[in-house]
Parts: sequence; structure tokens; C-alpha cells
Amino acid sequence: MQEENIQTLKDEIEKLKDEVVCISETSEKQKHELELTLENLKLTQSQLIQAEKMASVGVLTAGIAHELNNPINFMSGNVYPLQQDLKDVFSVLEKYEKTIEKHDLKSYFSEVNSLKEKIDYSYLIQEIYSLLEGIEEGAHRSSEIIKGLRSFSRLDEEACQFYDIHEGIDSSLVLLHNKIKDKIIVRKDYGEFEGLECFPSKLNQVIMNILTNSLQAMEKGGELFIQTVSSAIGIKIIIKDSGPGMSQEVKEHIFEPFYTTKEVGQGTGLGLSISYGIIEKHNGNIDVISEPGKGTEFIISLPRTQTNLTG
Repeated sequence: MQEENIQTLKDEIEKLKDEVVCISETSEKQKHELELTLENLKLTQSQLIQAEKMASVGVLTAGIAHELNNPINFMSGNVYPLQQDLKDVFSVLEKYEKTIEKHDLKSYFSEVNSLKEKIDYSYLIQEIYSLLEGIEEGAHRSSEIIKGLRSFSRLDEEACQFYDIHEGIDSSLVLLHNKIKDKIIVRKDYGEFEGLECFPSKLNQVIMNILTNSLQAMEKGGELFIQTVSSAIGIKIIIKDSGPGMSQEVKEHIFEPFYTTKEVGQGTGLGLSISYGIIEKHNGNIDVISEPGKGTEFIISLPRTQTNLTG
């Protein structure tokens, strides 16, 4: 009888042990699920904050672009007439000089000749033309920046629509001109296609994020290659830099939220994660090819058209 009681007790202990193990496994599973939920909530919160920031930036850039557009257009529109007017004025002055020389009247204009020598008249004319060229170039550059800002914000075109991705890339490059300057060679090879269906501002955000990462990887200079390829399946956007490349470990984590190789305060680690989500929502994907010392290549693959795509 005692042996039976002992066996029953053992069975109960084993049963309780199994239950404890089961409860422990269930708790561990629930803990893991809670951690995943918390991580997703953090990501969602960060994406919402980032989306609000981008919306605010969009409103700001659209407002700035609108306010600057009129004076820039005024300046651009007046440069050419001013150049023509000055040419006419200089032609009149040249006619005076020829007349003076023809009728041998130099002795009557000695004071004028002295003044011309004093102010270096010939250099003055060259400088005026040079300054006008500078104003014209500045007006053109300002117009390009305004165009880039308007294209980047696209707040008035937030609906899913066909968009010229080449315009988006060029606009992003204009806005990143300060990072490119003379130290980075940009090569472009655009395919021949009309566009693709997307949310322009969101796709511009992806392009801007990837280009910014590529340029930051080439702080000391390098080469940036941008290519677009069209096929029956869809469109590929390839962005390749000649930077230091990535290790396998870094490459495996770059699309994870909050992951960054930058110093504290230099980046949030959200840019590529958000970009990945945007491309996923466009029914596409981003691939990355990189090795240490061999640069980095991002390949964005997108369908030409979208079905049931909402913001």
C-alpha cells in the first residue's frame, strides 16, 4: 500500500512537473510575443513620428517653394532683357568711340580717356558680362532647387498616380548638391519609360534616404552610379556607390528599425527601415549587394502599376 502511495505521489509530481514546464514554455512564448508586440509598437510609433515630421517638412518646403517661386521667376525673367539692354548701351558707346576715332576728336575727350584708364574700362565691361552670367547661373540654380523642393514635397499630389521617377531622382540630387559638390562623380543611365504608379512623395523619400546613405559613405569622395531599368515585369532603380561597403553582419541588419552604424546623434536608424516599409507597401522589394572594400549597391524593384494601393 505504501509503495502504491509513493508511486501515486511520484506520478503527481511528474504531472506537476510537466505542467510547470508547460506553463514555463507558455510564459516564454507569451513573453516573446509581448516583446515582438512592444517592438512593433515602437516601430509604429517611430514611423508615425517620422511620417508627421515628413508631413511637416513637406508643408514647410511646399510653402517655401511657393514663396520663393515668384521672386526667382522675376529674377530669371529679367536677366535676359538686362543683358540685351546692356549690349545695346555698349554698342552705343562703341559707336561713340569709332566716331571719335574717325573724326580725330581724341583731344576733345582727354578727360574721358583718363577716366576710362582710371576705372580700367575694358576690364569693367568684361566684369559686367561676367556678373550677369553669374546672376543668370544663380537664377537657374535657384529655379532648379525650387523645382526640387516642389517635386520632393508633392503634397498636392498625394494620391497614387503615374510619376516620372527620373524627375524624382534628379530633384533629390539637386537638394543633395551640397553633399556632392566636386568631390563625387555622379553617373546616370536612365531607361526609356514614361513612369510608374506610386505615391510620389513617399517614393521620393526612399530615393532621398538611399542617396543620403550612399553619399555619407563617400565623405572623402567617390563615384555614384544611378541606373533605371524597365522590363515587362516592372522597373528597377539601382543606386551604387564606391564607398567602403558593408560587412555581412551589417548588411543583415540595415533594414531593421533603430539599427545604425553612425555615431550617437548622427542618425536614428529609421531611414532604411521606413524605406523598406514604403517599398513593401508599393508591392516591391529592396535588395542590397555589398562587400567590404567594394562599395554598396541598392536595387529597388517595383511593379509598373499598383492595385488597391492606399496611403
